[in-house]
Amino acid sequence: MSTTLTGNNADIIADALRSVVDWVDVCLVIDTGVSDETLQVAESIAGQKFVLRRFQWIQDFAAARNFALDTAHALGGDWAITVDTDERIQPNGENLREIMERASDNVLMLRDEPRSYAKERCFRLPARARFEGPTHESFPAYRVGSRVLERATFRELGKPPAALRGKFERDVEILTRHTRAHPQDPRWFYYLGDSLKNLAQLPEAIAAYDACAALRGWNEESAWACYRAAECLCELRRFPEAIERCALGLTRHAGIAELAWLAGFAAYQLADPAQAVYWARLAIVHGLFEGDGSSVPRIGFRNLAALYEGPYDILRFAARQLGDTAGADAAEQAYQRASAARSARPRA
Repeated sequence: MSTTLTGNNADIIADALRSVVDWVDVCLVIDTGVSDETLQVAESIAGQKFVLRRFQWIQDFAAARNFALDTAHALGGDWAITVDTDERIQPNGENLREIMERASDNVLMLRDEPRSYAKERCFRLPARARFEGPTHESFPAYRVGSRVLERATFRELGKPPAALRGKFERDVEILTRHTRAHPQDPRWFYYLGDSLKNLAQLPEAIAAYDACAALRGWNEESAWACYRAAECLCELRRFPEAIERCALGLTRHAGIAELAWLAGFAAYQLADPAQAVYWARLAIVHGLFEGDGSSVPRIGFRNLAALYEGPYDILRFAARQLGDTAGADAAEQAYQRASAARSARPRA
């Protein structure tokens, strides 16, 4: 069955449910405080498959998601597929119902449409673990056995600027409180950093990312926190510090090619083309064009441009500054090929 948390989302819930209604037995909708026509719209799409339950909203997404999974199990479900009102599940030729029936895993993950990260979306019931966190809630899929599906993806709708700002401000308030209560959990510092960065509060974001990295949690998360801190430092034109953060990130996960790419960018901005070339060449090693990036297991965020044409973008300018015309010309050609390869990559 599908599970959907909803408030006042009458304008978008229909397409969310349409993306799953044909191949699930039940569309379970969790009312967290609806006062518009959302529930009537949902029932019109789900028909006899529509089941409604109510959950009193307590500013805690993990609590609401755990309630949804528990309710799905109580209703007799073997699997639950989560589809938020602003999401659309895209099987892309995969029979998700059949995959769940045959799976030995307890959690199946779907990548977002750009295939930049994966998110837990299918859960064997009863759930083998619990969601944690009041926002940017996480499910420890690695503890219970999971895999990322090859073709199926989900698409997430964009939000208007005012709605986005309101979300970021809400998340900063919630996560500031949560990190004070859980100072040893790196995940929430990472997402606090993201929310602050999205509000252009860059020094505060850097401090949050640094706190995440210092706690040395999951190596991919720790490395990406260093990457995000380095992005903020580049925006502030604090390029030497950005390079230091990238180097630190590579000590946490040496396979994150974007760190070397960003260090190369920072070195170029510092008018140090030789170092920029070295960093760019390192980025190519674990990239997705001429490197072995496809063999590096990753489920978190990725910067696809940095994994394809980004290093060659640095090389074509840095090599020319060093008087290496042949190298610059070769990098230009590689840049064009890598950019075309990224554009042509399969999305499903």
